Amino acid sequence: MTNTRDLSRRDFLRLTGGLLPLFVGACGDDAIADGDGSSGSGGSSSSGGSSSSGGTPTTSGESGGGETSSGAAETSTGETGESSAGDESTTGEPASCGGELIDFDPDGVIEDLRRFPRAVLAGAMRATSAVVCTQAVAGEPAVLRVWQPGERAGQVRLIAEVEVMADERGDLRILVNGLCPGQWYRYGFFAGSGDEWTGRSLLGELRAALADDAVEAVTVAISACNHIDNRPWPALLTTADEYYDVFLHLGDMAYNDGATDLAAYRANWHQYLLTLQNGQPSGIARAFARSGLYATLDDHEITNNFNPETVDPTRLAAALQSYFEAIPLTDEQGSMQVWRSWRWGRSVEFFVLDCRTERKPSTADTPTPEYIGAAQMTWLKEQLLASPCHFKVILNSVPITNMPDLPWDFVADDRWEGYALQRFELLEFLHMESVRNVWFVSGDLHVCFVGQIQPGSDGLLGQLREVAVTGGNTNTLGDFLPGDQFSFGSSQAHALLMTFDPEADEVLVRFIDPQTGEDAYSATLSQQ
Repeated sequence: MTNTRDLSRRDFLRLTGGLLPLFVGACGDDAIADGDGSSGSGGSSSSGGSSSSGGTPTTSGESGGGETSSGAAETSTGETGESSAGDESTTGEPASCGGELIDFDPDGVIEDLRRFPRAVLAGAMRATSAVVCTQAVAGEPAVLRVWQPGERAGQVRLIAEVEVMADERGDLRILVNGLCPGQWYRYGFFAGSGDEWTGRSLLGELRAALADDAVEAVTVAISACNHIDNRPWPALLTTADEYYDVFLHLGDMAYNDGATDLAAYRANWHQYLLTLQNGQPSGIARAFARSGLYATLDDHEITNNFNPETVDPTRLAAALQSYFEAIPLTDEQGSMQVWRSWRWGRSVEFFVLDCRTERKPSTADTPTPEYIGAAQMTWLKEQLLASPCHFKVILNSVPITNMPDLPWDFVADDRWEGYALQRFELLEFLHMESVRNVWFVSGDLHVCFVGQIQPGSDGLLGQLREVAVTGGNTNTLGDFLPGDQFSFGSSQAHALLMTFDPEADEVLVRFIDPQTGEDAYSATLSQQ
């Protein structure tokens, strides 16, 4: 077994938090999900439940997401086999959750950044599945392996193995079934075969979502606003050294303002996701490799402060297609709907909002303003009420906080405050329905803060907090946020970790200064 005395704090917590139950038979004898995922409970819900009995993810509103095909069709490989990785491929099924003990030293295989130049990413984590992706040389085969530590050095428990063929762009994307709820896994893409591996991608880690009835603390890392000028993104390099179960990205992951067609958007995403940036390790690549992610978009994934009512529809479609190609946002074939939710047991449900593509600025000053679409608002309310989770975390790309009048109100039309009646509708709903332990996390403003959403309010509204972060771009106004509303404010980029502890009914919020590695802010908060 692994000697925990030789492990870093992060690796020790990862093992004790996720892997050790494997060796006491927690799910070692469970049947593995069939290709349709029918044996496991889902980690995502959209209409009041988790995934359907057939394993097909439920959607978060049949009419509200503007779902269009991204051109990717899911293709089952059956047993370990070959498929085109431009499709979303499904691995063959291992014999049990425990996997098969084999001799394999993944770290000993040379990292080949010519063949695998980009970050590895995992996303759409459910209790028994996740999507993993990267990029390889177009038209060349690769082997995905997913494993857990074995009983000695040079040995692993092989959970899944599948050979895939990179498509004409080099994209590799695979849906991995047969995971155990709450377990940690490592994965990587390899060239060659088990007889002789000739190279590999960066290696990644992911944790499957908690089982439906599980209750435990969940730690998330959060970032936003990672302009290419900030590379190699020191805040994200700092983040990568911390322990977290999930990475949440709140938008402006890539600044695509100059792109107007699909080729340009794809090229820009390629630059952002390179494993090396100007010869240095990339903070984006390292942080994303440390866990699976859930994400929403902001404006720069399309272009700065775009107006959905007037933007060129062809440009918007190209931007969304490139976004869903680059990032494993969903396991739903052909879907380009941003808003959805993901449950981690009874601990926390993550509500991913689309605060950009459904806006109707022409309605802002009318009796029915639309910052998010009507179907999205209905879904959000229904899901918040139906959620069995202790904490409800809303990924809210642009803050909902009532920011200080000066100078923030000069740009109020770019956030919830510019659509005052719909903002009031949501906050009043939380108040009237007594929906507790809702936490908003946001980006966009290029500041870090912890603040009251509605200062001066009593009761539940007075307890609502929003945590904002930037991991790249900066705004000097962050240093001048008033202390009576904001317990922390900074103009500088930070690493942000939040631990949601349902048993203690507390949330630990940590902002880490990437220059010093020390906590710039650390507080345990509660809405009691």
